[in-house]
This record gives sequence, structure tokens and C-alpha cells, in this order.
Amino acid sequence: MRYLWHVATLALSATALATSLADVCTISYVRGVLPANGTFLGITLNPDSVMASPVYNKSIQANAFFPATTVDYCGVTLNYSHSGLNDNVQLTYWLPDPADFQNRFLTTGGEAYNINEGSMILAGGVMYGAAAGLTDGGWGSASFDEVFLVANGTVNWQNTYMFAHQAIHELTIIGRQFSRLFYNRTEETKIYNYYQGCSEGGREGWSQAQRFGDDYDGIIAGSPAFRYAQQQVNHLFSAVVEQTLDYYPPPCELDRIVNATIEACDPLDGLTDGVISRSDLCKLHFDPTTLVGTPYACAASSSSGIGLGYGKRQSATLNPAQNGTVTAEAVAVAQTILKGLQDSDGRQGYIPYQPGADFNDAQTVYNEETGSWTLNLGSSNSEFVQKFVRLVDEEQLSSLDNVTYDTLITWMQTAWIRYEDSLQTNNPDLTTIRKAGGKILHFHGESDSSIPTGSSVHYYESVRQIMFPDSGIQDGAHQLDDFYRLFLVPGGAHCASNSKQPNAPMPNTNLAVMIDWVEKGNAPVTLNATVLSGVNEGKQQQLCAWPKRPLWRNTTGSQAMQCIYDDASYQSWVYSLDAYTLPLY
Repeated sequence: MRYLWHVATLALSATALATSLADVCTISYVRGVLPANGTFLGITLNPDSVMASPVYNKSIQANAFFPATTVDYCGVTLNYSHSGLNDNVQLTYWLPDPADFQNRFLTTGGEAYNINEGSMILAGGVMYGAAAGLTDGGWGSASFDEVFLVANGTVNWQNTYMFAHQAIHELTIIGRQFSRLFYNRTEETKIYNYYQGCSEGGREGWSQAQRFGDDYDGIIAGSPAFRYAQQQVNHLFSAVVEQTLDYYPPPCELDRIVNATIEACDPLDGLTDGVISRSDLCKLHFDPTTLVGTPYACAASSSSGIGLGYGKRQSATLNPAQNGTVTAEAVAVAQTILKGLQDSDGRQGYIPYQPGADFNDAQTVYNEETGSWTLNLGSSNSEFVQKFVRLVDEEQLSSLDNVTYDTLITWMQTAWIRYEDSLQTNNPDLTTIRKAGGKILHFHGESDSSIPTGSSVHYYESVRQIMFPDSGIQDGAHQLDDFYRLFLVPGGAHCASNSKQPNAPMPNTNLAVMIDWVEKGNAPVTLNATVLSGVNEGKQQQLCAWPKRPLWRNTTGSQAMQCIYDDASYQSWVYSLDAYTLPLY
């Protein structure tokens, strides 16, 4: 113990004299500044696991989460275990040069069944003077669905809770203290604690806001999978629609419906730019039956199956050339999907996608033997039912025989009850983070084809009604603005730009916006976004904060965007999920 104390003392002394990344980015130095075992109840850090190496001039291209950047950093990995468990969790941290550190720590999340998105995402923290980290949850390079079951019928609850919220929280508390010691900051020095993630990473961000709100200064959560049970089972809904209506549209036919919807609804916001900025107006004013008879044609192509954004890609298949005209049957499939899941009594079971979003869940596969299009079950929507609902260690259902809309809701109910305290993540009481002074920046692509955009609206409205029950819509939103703001991204796909709407912007400077809000008090009245492709690449745009919506009007000879409240549009986003006895926030 005296030896370890001596090493730590030398390391801290060295920090005060350190002038370069090379001075601090060594295994011996990192071992010397690790938080002492006993700092975190039930956690034992392993100094022997430490690896450290400096990296210079690492270039990262612009993406949906941060602009292009070049960074210098110290790459560190270290492992820890939990008392009484034979586990091994690996953490990865990128730490900026001591001269660039701005007393910030960034936690990052994952995607699909992955608890992290890979180390490149950490550059988005380093570029803003933050040490940044990710975790493997304790299962290395495997994904959560691979370590969820111990055996048929037996859930690995330790892995489930780690994936649900615990691993991200431990990454945060260890990383914040490790950063303090690495840069020799006193306990009195404020280390700003931020989180950023999208999709599963968005859900993980909300798991922290709802459970550990006083540990975070700012949380950025994009397109979150709040209601894990409903979200995952909902991926089967489109296939059940096709089976129920007994029509399996070729992918090209569905694409034509989407593209024609974009063409028709693009101008409704007052600006014709190839982007649906008001999918609510599209829902209110566009009649999809007018598309019947519209010609479509697609060349033969290879396909990697259904990616779905929230699952696994399958083996490649060949799509033959497709041509024809849009049928009434295809429009009926599209309209039923866009109403959302309803039970046999017409009660709403889940939230639909917005018009203009791809019908990814409805994509069919070509059967060469029969020369026809058929259901696609080879994706994670099917796997969720097998593994997480039925607790059978298989990756997909063999068929949807006898599966109805009521069946889907029953599966949702089963998973909701089973994972209510772990994966469900839809508690609308944000009192803790509000009292702690933390901020939440929540965004969602309006053309998201994986997680319905209305899912985020439904949660926001649940928070407003629970926290400010005596306030009206706009007054309650004004009170929420103090710490929580939601922005819908026109034309945005799932945590990414949209190839069908390339002029749509992405808010990839969110961490800079959050830092300005937290550290300088400059709240984002509108959210900065950048067009990442198309003819307007690089152009900056502003996004409206919910419940206001964008509308372009001619003023003094030019078009200008205004953020307005429109009650009819607002009501088109509101769903009473009355297929359940209990409220589903």
C-alpha cells in the first residue's frame, strides 16, 4: 500500500510538471493516477490491465454526431470487476493533450444491441477539450443479444442490467474521477459531465437521466428506443400488415410510394427543397390513394437484407429488376402501417412512423423458386421475440403463422412487464436532473424508419403532463425549456442523413451547443444543424424546438423560416396508447 501511495504521489507530482501528451501517456503514469480501489463501492480496478499510447493528428470525417476534426489524444484501456462476480469489464478512454483539456468528461453510448459505437466516436469529445469514454459492458466484442441468455429460459440479469443502465453509469463515475486525477485537478475543481448517444445510445442516455440525473451536467439523446418492448416488437408490425392484407409489395413499389410522398409533401412547409419538414401537414393533407397507378421501375440489385437501423444485417440476396404501377393493395399496406399498430378493437398499441419515412420494416424478399415476393423474418425484430419474449436462444421466428395485431400487443405487454426496471427506460419524472441543474438536448429525425419520431414526442408530452400537470401545452413546454428541449430533424433518417432527402440537415454540433448551454447559460432557442450531403452540403440550418414547427414565409421579397405553434398539427402527433390498462409513457 505504501508503494502504491508512493507511485501515485510521484505521478501526481509529474502531472503538475507535464507539458506534453507524451509526458502523461504512459502505462506507468496511468497506473499511478487510477482512482484507488474502494473509491467506488463494489468495483475493483485492475492496474495490470492498463494500456496507454499517444496518438497524434488523428483525422475523423464529418458525421451525424460531430464535424470533421483532427485530434491528438492518449488512448487508454483498463479493466475492472465487480465484487463477488467473476467478470471483467473493459473501459476505453481518449484523453486530450493536457494543454487542451477543458475540465470536461464525455460518456458515449451504443447502437442496436451494441453497448458502444466504437472508439472513433470518442473524437467528438476530444475536439471539445473533453476526455471521452466507452465501455464493453463486460462481454468484449460480443453484442448484448449474444450474452442475454444463459440458456433457454434463463436470463443473464447481470448482463441485462449492465446493458440497461449500470455499465454506462460506471463508465461515467470512473471516467470522471480518472480524468480529474490524470490532469491533476483538485476535488474542488468542477469537471463538467456530458453524455452523447443515438438510437440504443439515446435510450442509454435517458437511462442515465432517469436514474442518475444528478451525475450529469448535460445529456444529448438522439432517436431513443425508450419503450424497449414496444419498439422491438413493433418491427414485426409491418410484416403482419402484409400477411393480414395478403399483399407483399416489391421493394421498388414501396420506394415509389415514399418518393412520391416526399414530392407531394415537400412544399407544405413553404419551401421546396426536397425535404419534408412538416410530416404533420403531410399526414393532414396528403391522400396516398392518389398514387395508385403511378409507374415504378428499378434495376436488378444486390441487397443485404433488412438492416432496420436497430438490428443486424443479413446475408446478401439478389433483387431482380422490378417495374409496374403502384397498386391499391400496396397503398393499403402503406396506409395501415402509417396508422400504427392497433388491436382488434381499434385501440392503439404503438406509435406509427411519419409519412415520408422508408418502409424498411415492410421490405420483402424475392423467392427465386416461386418468382414472388415474400415476408422477411431474418432480422432482429424476429430475434427479439424468440430471445427476449419466448426466452429461446434462437435468432428468428420460423413464420408468422397465426400472428395477429393482438399477438404483437401481447408480446409487447409480456416484455414490458419483464423489463420494466431495466430496458424499458420511459420514466417521465425528471425531477432529479432538473433539481441538479442538468440539461437535456433530445433530437429525432422526422423521417426515421426504425424508431418512430412520434415516440420521442410521446415521451416529451408524458414528461410535460407528469411534471407540470396544471399547465397547458405551450406553457408546460415553456417550463420544460429550462432544462429539457426536443428538436425534430426535418427529413432526418435514423441517426443519419437520409439518401431520399439529401438536403436534410443533421445537428452534428450538439455537444458544442450543450457546452454553451451548460457552461455559459446560452439555451438553444433553435438548434444548429448542417446539411451533410446533396447540393446544399455544408449549409447551416436551424431547427425548431417542439411543440413549435417550421414554416417558411415570404418576407420583404425573400423566404424566412418561422417557428410556429399549430394545434391541428400538434394533435396529429398525439396518441392515446389505450390498448394497455396502465399508462404507457
